[in-house]
Amino acid sequence: MVKISVIIPTTCEARRADTLRRAIDSVLSQRGVEVELIVVVNGQRFDPALLDAMRSNPALRAVYIETPSPSVACRHGRSLATGEFFAFLDDDDEYLPGALAARLAPAASDAAIDIVVSNGYCGVDLHITRTANIEADPLGAMLEQNWLASCGALFRHRSCGDEFFADLPKYMEWTLLAYRLLAAGKRMKFVDTPTYRINDTPQSASKSREYRQAAATVIERVLSLPLPLHIRRRLRPRLLAARHDLSVMNLEEGRRGAAWALHLQSLAGFSGLRYLSYTRRLFFARPAR
Repeated sequence: MVKISVIIPTTCEARRADTLRRAIDSVLSQRGVEVELIVVVNGQRFDPALLDAMRSNPALRAVYIETPSPSVACRHGRSLATGEFFAFLDDDDEYLPGALAARLAPAASDAAIDIVVSNGYCGVDLHITRTANIEADPLGAMLEQNWLASCGALFRHRSCGDEFFADLPKYMEWTLLAYRLLAAGKRMKFVDTPTYRINDTPQSASKSREYRQAAATVIERVLSLPLPLHIRRRLRPRLLAARHDLSVMNLEEGRRGAAWALHLQSLAGFSGLRYLSYTRRLFFARPAR
């Protein structure tokens, strides 16, 4: 059978023990493929007993890195992977039965396919709702909805090299990764079959303030890639909108100087004129105590 390496980045905290075990079980229960499971514990918050339990489990390989970063953990796990293909899974999400076999099928029959992306569930709802043009126009589809979930893709090892996973941000890393792969001409196949479940938990990264802050920086990095002009033109207003959102957030938190700086950046373009009226709010905002 074809070997697939699955990397689970985790802080290995006691409070995440149940979801981590669920994620591990969902990988080890996959059928029709040979699974190599690599759990990368990152940061200082790990529970020693939980880490020891994973290290003693012969069905997986548990490694530790000091850097507290899921992106760095994913890259480290990929460097250890020996499978022809590799995939990722967050420690609070899970694969559905047959997930890896469903993704492998098109890639195994066509050596030119570099990435296979599948649909899944976010809770009980379908995660990707706009599927019509994902395969025909993946760059355009990314502007409608991010179709690359951390748990939703299968990568061919020889063509999706380490360079694509280098220096990824802490948040929205999968958005940047998708654009990197497409800018490099990688061929993607979309399978509209649910293969995973994203479980929305209180610890989910997307609920944090930092996640909201990441949008502008990630869009700036996407715009630095060699993308078609029509895609760049559609991304530019989103960058200005992200800067405006940060300005509002900083103003609400009493950071008037930062709010002004971001507001001026948000005006740098025709589409930024929509934020001009917001200037009055900045002028009359009360200074922070």
